[in-house]
Amino acid sequence: MPDDQQSLAADLDHIATEARRLADRVRQLGSGGDALVLLRDGEFLTTSQVGKLLECTDQAVRDLIDRAASLGMPIAERLSTWIISKTALFAYLEEHGGGFPERVKAENRFRELWPRWSQAQELRTETKARAAG
Repeated sequence: MPDDQQSLAADLDHIATEARRLADRVRQLGSGGDALVLLRDGEFLTTSQVGKLLECTDQAVRDLIDRAASLGMPIAERLSTWIISKTALFAYLEEHGGGFPERVKAENRFRELWPRWSQAQELRTETKARAAG
């Protein structure tokens, strides 16, 4: 492929990435900014949850947080523990962590794990008791 085509293809890839990032931001705006809605929808993740999503250690997640921040693309805030934005994480993975295939892999893994993570603790305990009994 000639250099002009390569350059144009790279520009189109960048535009597509930016369009997905903007679409994610619009979806967040649609929630009315209600933190509880975002929490229930799985927008806020722990290092342990992200480790399970990406199949890596908590330390690797903390390193990812540092790398994203150094690139001007922060994905987390530290309170008493790290709180990681799912939307920012997915955008970071697409732009700096393996591209669109890595983003899709993480999104699919999230859809697989979120139903279990989102259950209330007492429901998980009851489900385990029923399964054991």
